[in-house]
Amino acid sequence: MFKFGFDIEDVDDTEDLLHLGEAPNNTRDQSSAGAPLVVLEPFSEISLKDLLDTIPALISYSPLSIPLSSPRKATTLIRRDLFDARFQLISEGAGDATDDAYQEEQALAFLDAPSDLVPGVYEGGLKTWECSLDLVDYLDSLKDASVPSPKTFVGKKVLEVGCGTGVPSSYIFREVLSCTRTTAISGDPSPRTEIHLQDYNVSVLQLVTLPNILLTWYTSPHADAYRSATGDQEVAPTVDPTDAGELPITAELKDAFLSSLSALKISFRFFSGSWDTFDPIKTIGPAGYDILLTSETIYRTDSLDPLVNLMQVACTGEKKTGLQLENLMSSRLTLEEDEPRYLCLVAAKILYFGVGGGVSDFLKTVKDRNGQVETVLERKAGVGRKIMRVDWL
Repeated sequence: MFKFGFDIEDVDDTEDLLHLGEAPNNTRDQSSAGAPLVVLEPFSEISLKDLLDTIPALISYSPLSIPLSSPRKATTLIRRDLFDARFQLISEGAGDATDDAYQEEQALAFLDAPSDLVPGVYEGGLKTWECSLDLVDYLDSLKDASVPSPKTFVGKKVLEVGCGTGVPSSYIFREVLSCTRTTAISGDPSPRTEIHLQDYNVSVLQLVTLPNILLTWYTSPHADAYRSATGDQEVAPTVDPTDAGELPITAELKDAFLSSLSALKISFRFFSGSWDTFDPIKTIGPAGYDILLTSETIYRTDSLDPLVNLMQVACTGEKKTGLQLENLMSSRLTLEEDEPRYLCLVAAKILYFGVGGGVSDFLKTVKDRNGQVETVLERKAGVGRKIMRVDWL
């Protein structure tokens, strides 16, 4: 839902990361300025097919190199170019699939505005922020390096809240694709994996979230059959994940993507709107999610209550009593099927200057709900950042 915007283009250059954490220009809560309260967008689900129909016939992409703490040093995902999403907004518009012309106008208005954030209108999800990269680093550290195809995420129910460009979910998707290829070859049955992504703006889901998921699939071996059947490098090119390029989006590619997901027992669901009206019990059931991820979402104190409430219900289900995690992990994630548990991770800056939110207010809100927080990763260079694991008691 909420993404903290900064007055920079994106995290394409590592030098930009040193300047993050400053308050965006002209950003303030409209209610505190005496203006009328913004009516928040209600919760809504957008089908995968409808989102696929909004992707244009050609998209451009670039590699995103993500620094890792492991000996591998870095991993690379490909994502849709921001300028390409901007071009689509200008030339075609977004929101047609849901008749939401207002979303289109707001996305256009704020893509080039001095501020990347207008509370309750546009929450900055079209850009990629550094805490989402921290999440990937931490998730990668949970893998057992001795296992070539880690099964950490296979068969799990995953929710990314305030997903924006969906980088952590794309990473998890890539890992699941790697594992399902291995299990398919070995003949072992693969359990169903569910990945749910939520962002306040439906236009973000259309313009960047789903395109990035699709690109992740296309760069995997599971797209080989489509490329072979097409037999045309112009229509179905071989992608070098370390280089920029363009990908034609054909009806056949969409069908191949959907068929592949079905065969691999991977399902995606996409939600838009405010956290206040998001009931995770209706989306996943009383058992809750196995893994909940969110980054750069705690910058406004007035959004903490609905965020933390959503996190608690999404992790613990209807009982809301929490599940004990003493044996969940020390430095490895091992979600055993005979021991129902969850992993709830929040990545954030220590303080969001000029806005007032940050880790201390988040900790208080969690404590008020009988939760406890453990820091599992910390960056002290520049603007301090943390990844926190939340447990509900």
